[in-house]
This record gives sequence, C-alpha cells and structure tokens, in this order.
Amino acid sequence: MASTIELDCTLKQLYDLDSTNDGPIYLVYAIPTATVQMSRGIPISTKYAYQDPLAHKDTDIQARIFTQVVPQLFGMIAGKMNLIMFDLDASESSHNIDPQARIDTAEVMEQLAEHQRPMTMYVRNASDIVLPPTALLAVANPMDCLEHIPATVPAESHYRALSKRDLVLSGLLTPPSVIVDTILDADQVLDPSLRAAEVSRMLHTIEEKPPSYVVKLPQALSGQGTFLIRNKAERSEALAVLGPEVDRMLRQLNRANSHLHPASFILQEMVAGSAMAISLFVPKSGDPVMTSCCNQFIDASGHWDGGHISYSQQHHLRVEYMPVAKAIATYVQRLGYYGPLGADVMTGLDGEHLVIDLNTRVTGSHPLGFMKGYFSVTRGFNDAAVFFPLFLGVSLSEFKQRFAAELAQGRIVIAGWCHERGGKGSVSTIIIAGEDQARLGALAERVKELRKLEHHH
Repeated sequence: MASTIELDCTLKQLYDLDSTNDGPIYLVYAIPTATVQMSRGIPISTKYAYQDPLAHKDTDIQARIFTQVVPQLFGMIAGKMNLIMFDLDASESSHNIDPQARIDTAEVMEQLAEHQRPMTMYVRNASDIVLPPTALLAVANPMDCLEHIPATVPAESHYRALSKRDLVLSGLLTPPSVIVDTILDADQVLDPSLRAAEVSRMLHTIEEKPPSYVVKLPQALSGQGTFLIRNKAERSEALAVLGPEVDRMLRQLNRANSHLHPASFILQEMVAGSAMAISLFVPKSGDPVMTSCCNQFIDASGHWDGGHISYSQQHHLRVEYMPVAKAIATYVQRLGYYGPLGADVMTGLDGEHLVIDLNTRVTGSHPLGFMKGYFSVTRGFNDAAVFFPLFLGVSLSEFKQRFAAELAQGRIVIAGWCHERGGKGSVSTIIIAGEDQARLGALAERVKELRKLEHHH
C-alpha cells in the first residue's frame, strides 16, 4: 500500500495569501496542442497560436500527455481546489468518453491526504464549464475556447507572459537575442506566393548565422519548438523542420492576434552550462515565494525530460536566486500575471543570472518543492526527481505490484498516469526519491527498464 502524501504547502494556500481574491479559483491545467486536435472537447486555438513541430505526432499519445498526465502532475499540488479535467474520447468514431482516464486520475489523486486533495470535475467541452458567479479560472495556457470565462489573469496578458519574444523585450537579463518578426499583415499571409517569399526571407537569418546558437519559436511547449544549432548539420536539420513550420506560423497570423506577434522566432546565443529551474509563486503584488530550485534533465535534442532536487541545497540556492526571482516577479506583475511560475536561469561567464525561459504556469518540477517534508524530513531522502513523460509497457496495477515496497516506503510517487487505448501500455510521470543521487539513480534505472521501445525518440 502506498503511503499517504502530505504536502508542505498547496497552491490554494499560496493563492489565499492575496486577501483580494474574492471567489474560489477553478483550475484548468490541460495544455493546448498546436496542430493536432486531441479530443472533440478542445478545439485548436486560432487566436492563441502555439507551436510544437518536434512533438509526438500520435494524437492519442498527445491527448494522454496534455489532457491527463500533465494536469494530474500540476494538480497534485493544488490543494482543496476545483480541478477541471477534459474527458478523453473513447475512440475516433464513437461519441463516448474513455472511462479509464477518470479511474487513472482518481488513483493518482488518492495518494494525497484527503484535506489536500483537489476536487476533480470532468467536462467534455469548454462549453460545459459553468462557474459560480464569483469564481475565476486559472489556466496553464490560454486557449480560445476558455477566453469567455472570467480568469485570474486576462488571456492576452497570460499569453504575453508566456511569449519567448516578449521575454527578450522584458528588460530581464537574457542571453543576446535577435527577434525575427514577419513583415506581412493578416491579409497578406493569405497569399501563397507572398508567404513563400516571407518564409525564405525569415529563414535566411538562420542560414547566414554561423553556429552555435538556439532558435526558439515564440509559444512552444517543453522544448518542442527549440532548436539547438551547434554545427551545420544541425542547422540543416532545423531548417528542414522550420520551412513548413514558419509557413504554418504565418497562416496562424490573423487580425485577432497580430498584435501578439505569433509569427516570429528568436535567435539566441548559446550559454554554456546547465539551467536551474526555479519555481515561484508570484502574488498580485509584493515578493515572490520561491518553492524550489531544481536541476533539469534535458535530452540530447533539447527536450525537457524531468528535474532533480537536492533538499540540502535549497536554502543557499534560494538566497542565490532570490534577486532574479524578484526581477521576474516585477516583470510578470506588470503584465498582470499572478500565480505559479517557473523560470529557467543560466549563469553567464561573468556570473550574471540570465533568464532563458519563463513558464508562467505550474511546471513539471514544481511538485518537488512541495514534498520536502514527505521525502526529506520524514524519510531521510535528500534527493528526488521527476521523470516526464515515461512510456511504460505496463498497466498501473502491474507497476504497483512490481514496486510495492518502494511505493510503501515513499521512494516512488506516481505523479501522473494514463493507460493507452487498449490498455497495453501507459503514459506516466513518476517521482523517485532516495537518500542520495546514487540510490535515486539506481531506482530510476529499474523503472526505466519498463519503457516501451516504440516511443523512444
């Protein structure tokens, strides 16, 4: 039997720090996809345009990651708040929902102490969301289908706070960057010949720049629109993906969103070293609450694979990163954003903290900062890591049988789980802890042995 998780703090408690919050806050933590409609209930956003050219192209997999596993992971730290989840389609053809997804979510949430467990509500479509008169919606990412619902942060402000282009112009210290914007307007992008010439003009900036640097799309998620250009071969590979993608971005430009500059990209100098992921809660005004500083697992192609925390290091890291955290809070407060936020910060050659990325939402490593009591104080586990996403060739009950001892000891926490269609495999996110990094790593390897081969990138 897995042990009950008691969090040090919850998002509800952090939201409650603002005395001006009148009504309850409802959460929608589904992540929008850019091109593939994941379920009948979530149409592709056209005003709030996103990019994910490097994402998993399987609709079923995307739907499981972004409507189930991610909201479970983010929702774990919500506390007693209403978490609105979108139902999965039972299959392409039927109008029914997949009941297994609800069962999976309940099993993940049942690990939490009852007084900290979110109240999960299911909807088929955004039109099913009806909030009490004073309630507000807090989302992970703005979506067209939710824009009509009163929110903690206006959708346009939130979208700008997430924009990698806006970050370059924010006044925060970032690596040297060049913004490449389209010169076409919402009517001109309808002309295929104008568009083709524009794609070639925009991509020319990448073709002529000698490596090494990073290309970033403005609204890409978890590294799915970040291209590391370390040599000419990587530049050629990136250009092959960016040709059709920039054309698609131009077609996304319309009168409703042209002032938000969705059709753009950034060329950014590469900084040596690894990024520190700092997790914050930014109140409406005043200083941010820093909840953790985590190292990141980034795979060879630059995708986020998870994060690691050392509880004994947290105090001095907090002191070190507080000045940049305060600068970030001032910036997002100016945009009108408040709530959870993650920033990726690197240290330049002169020791300056450079903000590489800003995720104005809960992030994958956020839960680690809320579990110090559970892992470190109660059990003596100094190191914990979250692995995301893990494609495992087992069902949840099989996984629980294999790791019954580790679950009982609190070394493994299932932070997100969704069975694939037909139940043969699962998409999951797992938190693993240990006395030190070596023991954590050994247990992580045992879990990773269950990975399904066909999903390895």
